[in-house]
Amino acid sequence: MGLDDEIKSIFNSRETDIPFGAKLYFKLAQKFDIQQVRAKEFIKSLHCSKSEDAGSVFEYIKEELKERLKTCSECSLCKAEHHTQKVPGEGELKSPLMIIGEGPGFDEDRIGRPFVGRAGQLLTTILSKLGIKREKIYTTYVIKCRPPMNRKPLAEEIKACSDILETELTYLSPSVIITLGSVPLNYFRHGISITKCRGQWIYTRGFWVMPTFHPAYILRQSGKALYKTKWDVWLDFNEAIRKVNEMRPEYNFS
Repeated sequence: MGLDDEIKSIFNSRETDIPFGAKLYFKLAQKFDIQQVRAKEFIKSLHCSKSEDAGSVFEYIKEELKERLKTCSECSLCKAEHHTQKVPGEGELKSPLMIIGEGPGFDEDRIGRPFVGRAGQLLTTILSKLGIKREKIYTTYVIKCRPPMNRKPLAEEIKACSDILETELTYLSPSVIITLGSVPLNYFRHGISITKCRGQWIYTRGFWVMPTFHPAYILRQSGKALYKTKWDVWLDFNEAIRKVNEMRPEYNFS
């Protein structure tokens, strides 16, 4: 019996489209001999563990996420002429802080890593000034393929990519999420404006979400608007770090 058939038999064949996260848990259970433990309990214990076995599990999760993304053809973006490669999330899977952007830009599409262009360099600078190394957090996108002309992703593209993002959220289980721009904000709270709610905490689905402007938005400003936007983003990041340090004081970001 194949994995899909095995899972369907457990769900009495009611599941026609099995989420990647569910498939991944069954793979983990088989590979690491997980016995009668609910997924949420397993993930919680995984994040509390400092054993080598936990490290092996996280490495397996990382590789499975990459493989799932590699084989994804759920929407047309991966076949578009402008598309070079898919861009997976990157960083420390056990980090209590996750940063979510909209989608890859030109440089990210070319290099295959998140936040490596001018906006990404600005993000790294902000984190560095807060004493945080990029490799000690996890960064990802709502969609993993670059839209043409860097346009905002369409609803069907976001839906197609959500299976991977949902798996990242489930297994990485961050305490705090910083959303950069309106697209990742609206992924958690549909229809609200980034300009009206940036800097205001949103608690949803067990995550503390801090919405702020995308670094690319800062780069488009000038004069007084540039100063104000920089200051707003700086305050938002400081508040997010304060919160994550309060929740996970043992985690070392440096």
